[in-house]
Amino acid sequence: MGPLSLGFAALALGVARPARADERSDAVEAAVEAARAGVTAQVQLAVFDLLDELVLEWVAAPPFGAPTPVVLAQVTVPVGLGTGLQAQMENHLQAGLMRNPGTGLRLVHCPACNAVVVHSGPQGTVLARGVDQPSVLAEAGAGGGQHALFVDVEAEGASLVLRARITRLSPELPVVWARTLSSAAGTAALVRAPAPLKSAAEARAEYLDVLRGRGPVAVPLRLAVRSYARPEDGEGTGAPPFLWLQTGAELAVNDARAWTSSVLVGYSFIPQAYQGVLGQARVQRLLTGSSRSLTRPDLYAFVGASAITAWGPAVASFREQALNLQEILGDTAGEPPRNTFGGLHVGLDLRVGNRVGVSAFVERLPSLRRSPNLGSYDFLSFGNEDGPFQCLGTEVAFWF
Repeated sequence: MGPLSLGFAALALGVARPARADERSDAVEAAVEAARAGVTAQVQLAVFDLLDELVLEWVAAPPFGAPTPVVLAQVTVPVGLGTGLQAQMENHLQAGLMRNPGTGLRLVHCPACNAVVVHSGPQGTVLARGVDQPSVLAEAGAGGGQHALFVDVEAEGASLVLRARITRLSPELPVVWARTLSSAAGTAALVRAPAPLKSAAEARAEYLDVLRGRGPVAVPLRLAVRSYARPEDGEGTGAPPFLWLQTGAELAVNDARAWTSSVLVGYSFIPQAYQGVLGQARVQRLLTGSSRSLTRPDLYAFVGASAITAWGPAVASFREQALNLQEILGDTAGEPPRNTFGGLHVGLDLRVGNRVGVSAFVERLPSLRRSPNLGSYDFLSFGNEDGPFQCLGTEVAFWF
């Protein structure tokens, strides 16, 4: 390789090295900027939590017995975070006080309170803010609040410390209220709605109440339809579907609601067809996990028993003998048919958040097993000539 070639190679290496160095420098700078933005956002959220805790304390124990005008005299932030965080703190604090009038603090605007005031007298000339010279404010006739609020936030190690004090705007400048709050800068901010404010203990208690389903007792409201199988030979008269409105109480064995039991009563009414009352007891077992979920549906299997008393023209189908013309005419002339029968059922219940559910079940009617007016569902015969279930039911449930 000649000298010229060596020169070009050296030049190329010399250009490439600074380029790679510049690329590494840009990558490091971008990483530092991203880390700084993340820390700044976390500090901002932590500061907002401290301000919320301050307002919450004022709601619980107002500093004054009556609504009192207060001037927001000073808000300071940790060095290096700039005036942007200071403005955000002022807005957040003002919004929190306006949304929670129970604090008793009414923020007012006083231009002369925060401005630098020059006062000359026999003792000399003094330059200071108006909040530091209440006598000068009085002489100038400046309006505004009777008290001044100071809020300072500082970073002390891995913690943020908020110091707040309220002073009376009188010549002595007495401090009438003071508090210090601290929070770790590395902890995640509390998830809290803007209003009403809640403490961490209250938020945790609400969370546990949701997990527990607001207690072991729930009140369901069910809309159910019971359909009865038609006789296969066509000799009897099939029973019409029954519509039921049911309610009662559901009791859970524990907070996980893996086992539940319910006792319900129901009423059914179709004009000029039938009326009826129902009593039902049921035991349910959770199939999808060991405890109910707040994020996915829960599937329960249940077994139960029911007792029905019904009356009306359509109830004639619930007899153990086939209907004929004489019985139909007799029912029309006299009292409407009435019957009481019981059933044993098994089914599945799909729930969402223990608030809405859909279920399906099959029911066996022992006292009407030989009735020619009822058949059985063939798809549930399990290889036998006749199926064991004469009733197919569906339900839509709501819990309160």
